[in-house]
Amino acid sequence: MNAMNYAFLCAAPPPPNGLKTAVIGSGPAGLSAAGWLACAGYEVHVYDKLPKAGGLLVFGIPGFRVPARRIDDAAQKLTNDYGVRFHFCTKICTQDKVCESGDEFVQEMVSLSELLHEFAAVLICTGSWRSRKLNIPGENLPGVYTSLEFLFPLRACKLAQTRIAAPQVEGKNVVVIGAGLSAVDVVQSSLRLGARRITMLYRRTMDEAPAGRMEIKLLRQRGVHWVERATPLRIHGGEQVQKLVYSQANDPEKKEMDVDFVISAIGEVPTNPFPRELRIEDVGQEDSKWLQMTKFDGVFVAGDVLTGPSKIGRAILSGLKAAESLDGWIKAHRLDHARESTAGQEESHG
Repeated sequence: MNAMNYAFLCAAPPPPNGLKTAVIGSGPAGLSAAGWLACAGYEVHVYDKLPKAGGLLVFGIPGFRVPARRIDDAAQKLTNDYGVRFHFCTKICTQDKVCESGDEFVQEMVSLSELLHEFAAVLICTGSWRSRKLNIPGENLPGVYTSLEFLFPLRACKLAQTRIAAPQVEGKNVVVIGAGLSAVDVVQSSLRLGARRITMLYRRTMDEAPAGRMEIKLLRQRGVHWVERATPLRIHGGEQVQKLVYSQANDPEKKEMDVDFVISAIGEVPTNPFPRELRIEDVGQEDSKWLQMTKFDGVFVAGDVLTGPSKIGRAILSGLKAAESLDGWIKAHRLDHARESTAGQEESHG
């Protein structure tokens, strides 16, 4: 299987331009941006809190969808052929300690100001590492997980040395709330792990499932139970989750289900590493000639952290556009400095 090539814009590394850029995050957007910038002659440094490149593509999506080896080979190609430097187990953040999946691997923390002091520009590609909550009583009980809390340990145990424990669902009753691809991934992983009974709860119908009707039908053929137009109300338990209480449309009676695990797979939200300093949701709303640049000069954003969870191709495109915009800003910025310097010299000699 051929490795992915994120530096596809050039057949060979160009001469160095003497400038350094930093990319925060090594998911699809970050890797594609790193490839673009390397092809433009930059010395590229990629920072990631995880021990390997790929982000959620590797640590959040099961290997039967995207083989991790392909991402490893692509990152290695960027390093070997284009000089891209990866700084793994390094989190770029503020003094506010916000915990997300993957923070277990962090060994070093670096501030944005440190990066801006060292690099000509910075591109933030931190993805969507925070799961949406159900906001119902009992969701903090042991045995209740978000999709990321469930899937990340399964991948981490296989891909890196870690003390993170994978959920033990063999022989257990598992309920998955949601019907998107994350929910499907949780169900398929639970099947592989030997769960005794798996039930999917979704607030709408099978025809409206984000993963598609066919995905749900295939899971049902494998014995997965499907409950539609269902709304979780609360979760009961003591030292471990025991029951899920839910309602169904057009049925006034509340229903209960015995459970050992409840996994909420209702989506993720963008992970802004600098929530106080940067309002990423305002990017593109203000008048700026530089696509995907924040209110801070030289700080750009790309991928799911900007758009919310999206498909891989869209994240890659976002990374490429941001890299091109970043390059344009640096060149214009350097030109402005050169003009100011020339004008100053002329005045001093005048």
